[in-house]
Amino acid sequence: MAKPSKLRTNDWGYLVFTLLIVVILICSQIFFGKTVFYTVLCVMPLLAAIAHFVSLLKTKNWGYLIPMLFYVFIILVFFPPITSLTSSQLTRIIFASCAGILFIGEIFVLSSKRINWRYREILELAANPVDESADGFTPRPFPAGKAQYTKEEIIGFTKFMIKHVIAYPFVEESRVILVVPENMFAYMLLLKRGYKKDTYVAFDFNGNISVHIAKKDYQKYKEEFTFDQLCSSLANLFIEFLELYQKGKSREVIDKLNAI
Repeated sequence: MAKPSKLRTNDWGYLVFTLLIVVILICSQIFFGKTVFYTVLCVMPLLAAIAHFVSLLKTKNWGYLIPMLFYVFIILVFFPPITSLTSSQLTRIIFASCAGILFIGEIFVLSSKRINWRYREILELAANPVDESADGFTPRPFPAGKAQYTKEEIIGFTKFMIKHVIAYPFVEESRVILVVPENMFAYMLLLKRGYKKDTYVAFDFNGNISVHIAKKDYQKYKEEFTFDQLCSSLANLFIEFLELYQKGKSREVIDKLNAI
C-alpha cells in the first residue's frame, strides 16, 4: 500500500500559464486574424523545441529528441510562410501525420518518466524516514558526514544525475554541487546560474558532504519536519544513489524514483 504523500499538492502555476496561452491564442484570432493566430501558435512550440534541444545537448538524454521533433513538426504545420508556399494540402498532411506519430512517442516518453524532472520524488524520498516535527527551517547548510568516492567517481555520478534529469550539477574547484530545482529548464537554458536559493547536496573531493534545503522547498511539506533530520535524510538518499552508481546498479536509482 502506497504511503500518503508528505508534500502539499501542486500549485496552480501550470494551469494559470496554460489558460493564459489559450486566452492569447483566442485574442490573436479574434482581433488580428488567421495569419497572426498561426504565428502566435508557433511561438510556444518554437520555444519548447529550443528548450528540448538545449536539454538534449546538456543531458545527452535522447528522450528529449522526440518532443523536440514533435514541436518542430507542429511549427511546420502552422507557420504561415511555410503553409503559404504549399498550394497542395499534401505537405501539411504529411507534417501533421509526423506530428501525430511523434505526439504518441512523447506520451510514451513522459509516461516512462525518462525526461521527467525528479524534484517532487527527491523531496518525497527525503521525507520518508522523517516523522518528528521538533523544529523548523534554518537557512544554514547542514554538514552531513562523509562518504567514500574518488574525484572521478563523483564527477561521473554528476553526469549520471543530469542525464536522468535527477539533479543539475555544478563542478567547482574543490567540490561538486547537485541541485534539485523545481524547474530544471531555468538552469539548462542559463536563465539561472546561482544555486544558493535552491535545494542542493554538495560533495567535496575529500569525501565531505553538506546539504542545503531551500525554504521554498521546505514549505512544500505538509508538516514542519525536524530540519536536521530532513537534511540528513536527503544526504543519505544521495549517498545511496552514489553507492548504487559505484556498484554498477544505476538502474535501481531510476526504479526507486519511479516507485514514488
